[in-house]
Amino acid sequence: MDFIKIKKIIIFVLALPALYLIASNMSLIFNRPDIKNLNVPNMADISFNSNSKELISNTEAINNIPSFDYQLIGYRSGKNDSSVILKKGNKEYVVAKGEKLEGTYELIEVTKDEVIFRNKEKLYRIENRVGNNL
Repeated sequence: MDFIKIKKIIIFVLALPALYLIASNMSLIFNRPDIKNLNVPNMADISFNSNSKELISNTEAINNIPSFDYQLIGYRSGKNDSSVILKKGNKEYVVAKGEKLEGTYELIEVTKDEVIFRNKEKLYRIENRVGNNL
């Protein structure tokens, strides 16, 4: 083949992607986003009305927190790494020290005699009878 024909083929092959990229850039330039004005209300204009019935129902819902009825089925106690295995119904939970059980009860302490959980100010103690002969 002639050198000039090879050169024209290479230029044609390289020109196709270049033309495609130029066309896509031109379409991006002409298709600018449509920026709209947002009307955000002023916080001073918003009024909050509370209903006493809603407050009473919320306090009743808080007072009706389910009881702490977990069964201790295994534990590992130590200075640094402590964890417990609890069972409630047919579900089992593994909780390490400092973690929360179901996002509510935080494991505070694990000893050979008891396991202590905390929910805000309330402490929940479970007697550790794992491994003891009954």
